[in-house]
Order: sequence, then structure tokens, then C-alpha cells
Amino acid sequence: MRVVKVAVAIALLLFAALLALGELQMVTHNIASTFHQHVGTNLLVAICLCMAYMLLRRPIDPVADVHCPRCRTLGGHKFAPQYRGSISHAALHFGGFLFSIFYSGGRQQRFRCRECKELFYSHTALSRGYRLLFLLSAAFIVNSIWSEFSEFWAAGG
Repeated sequence: MRVVKVAVAIALLLFAALLALGELQMVTHNIASTFHQHVGTNLLVAICLCMAYMLLRRPIDPVADVHCPRCRTLGGHKFAPQYRGSISHAALHFGGFLFSIFYSGGRQQRFRCRECKELFYSHTALSRGYRLLFLLSAAFIVNSIWSEFSEFWAAGG
């Protein structure tokens, strides 16, 4: 499985490098291109780099940096069961399958404290990475929509 992750990460890094080189060429040779094209390309490069990082990073203890909000105990907590759907249908409808995965992965996890037995929600290192991917994907979608509307308004005005 590690070989597949490394291969996908390398492909993402190569794709990001090609996008960055194409963006550099577009900026230096075609100054008249729109602002939305540059933002969209830069967001896509950021998404590829973030996904490659998440695939290549070494596995760590997901609860090592989680603090209990009640007694402030660090780490050693147990995952508590969550009774909610794993897929957000709104995110699936608005942004597609990957967008829904990024949203679901970026939600806080439910824990039970090992000391005081309190139930609480907290982010892990992995959920923070998924939240970043979700925000970058949302910015990419908003930029694409804004680009379409700005072209429509420019043509009509």
C-alpha cells in the first residue's frame, strides 16, 4: 500500500510542477490573462501539494496532541463511537465525491478522556489536513463560479 501512496504522491507532485511551470509561462508571456485563471491554477497547485504531503507523511499517533477540555489531560484518549453519516450529502451534491471526502475527513473526532471519562470533540493532525484540503477545494469551486459570473457580467455590460 505504501508503494501506491508514494506513486500517487509523485504523480501529484509532477502534476503540480507542470501546472506551476505552465502558470509561470502564462504570466511571463500572456499578461492579459484573467486574474481568476491565475488564482484557480495556484489553488490547484496547492491542493496537489497538500494531497501529496498527506500521502507521504509518516503515520503518527492521531490522539497524541489532543487535550481534554475538562481536565486538560494530553493524549491517550480513546475514540468514542459517532452516530452520524460518514458522507455529507450537501458537500457531495455541491462539490463531488472528493469534496465530500475532504469535508467528512475534516470534521472533529469524538473522544473519551482516559482520566475523567468526559466525551468531547477535537481535531487530530489528519483531520486538520483534510480541513485544509476542504477549504482549498471550496476556494477553487468559488473561484470557478466567480470566474463564470464575471465573464457573464463583462459580456452583458
